[in-house]
Amino acid sequence: MGAMLSVLPANVNVFAIQAIAAFLLAMVFKFCESRAALRGAKGEPMHPLVHRALALFFILVMTGPLCYFLPYISIPALLLYLPSYLDRSELSGGRFSEAVRSSRWFVKFRDYFPISLVKTVDLDPTKLYMFGIHPHGILPFAGVGNFGTEMNNISQLFPGVKLRGLAASFCFYMPGYRDMLLAQGVCDAARYSASKLLRQGTSVFVVPGGATEALYSTPKEDVLFLKNRYGFIRLALQHGADLVPVFSFGENDTFHQLGFHHPWIQQAKLKFQRIFGISLPLITNIIPRRTPITTVVGSPIPVEKVEQPTKEQVDQLLHTYIDAVTALYNQHKAKYNKTEKSLTIL
Repeated sequence: MGAMLSVLPANVNVFAIQAIAAFLLAMVFKFCESRAALRGAKGEPMHPLVHRALALFFILVMTGPLCYFLPYISIPALLLYLPSYLDRSELSGGRFSEAVRSSRWFVKFRDYFPISLVKTVDLDPTKLYMFGIHPHGILPFAGVGNFGTEMNNISQLFPGVKLRGLAASFCFYMPGYRDMLLAQGVCDAARYSASKLLRQGTSVFVVPGGATEALYSTPKEDVLFLKNRYGFIRLALQHGADLVPVFSFGENDTFHQLGFHHPWIQQAKLKFQRIFGISLPLITNIIPRRTPITTVVGSPIPVEKVEQPTKEQVDQLLHTYIDAVTALYNQHKAKYNKTEKSLTIL
């Protein structure tokens, strides 16, 4: 640290610079929390300049140390990468790549756990669908793997169903990870980008419990954060997309986390989630446990298109959906759960 500061002019107040940097960082975090900038921006897209400025801020923070210590390599590489990083393609359908989705790497990834995919009914390819993936787990390995890649040949199981995924906004601020998601056809989970996909006749898969549900992930029970998740229900009604419940048995068995029953730790995690839109679970194992995960795709719930659904219609469909998820879980838990556990819906 001393070597880094020694390059600054003698008349520069280092502590003042640090204070200004800390202030700017706090202001950015405050903006992200109040504007929900990393959590879908409250259903309204940010101005392109604001969006790109925020993205530029995050990539400079993440790559700053590397650019300082390896400037002749890192700075040119960063300048070459910036145009694709700032293109906002996550709002318009991603950069779908069949070669990436069919990569043998994902097959090796599947075999590590292993992960399997079970179809219970055929789907009419002329209809529009919204697949609800449960549970989120610490990371939704099976859900995203099965629906975002061809590791279990989902396009052959459901031929003709054009499918894209939705992920938290912050995922697209992370260099590298962003590009992998975009190649899988995954887009920003904000309401406006999801609506655009559905208007184009593209079915989508989403993890309704999101980052909040990850904070309740434990091998001892299956907890779904679902009772107040009205957004995806409203979208399904507005576009007439049939709802398909999907449950991945064993998803919660891959990690153990600390602080699950400590209120102040949970509050700290929730604060982080409100700012960044992703969770910060305190896991005890960095490498996920090898445990079988079986993803079961249930029967679709018919949804009639209602452009301006009432609260009662949304409530009723959410209740119907929760009943369908519960029935799917109870029907298959004895076969696919390694240990006896219960389902709790919050």
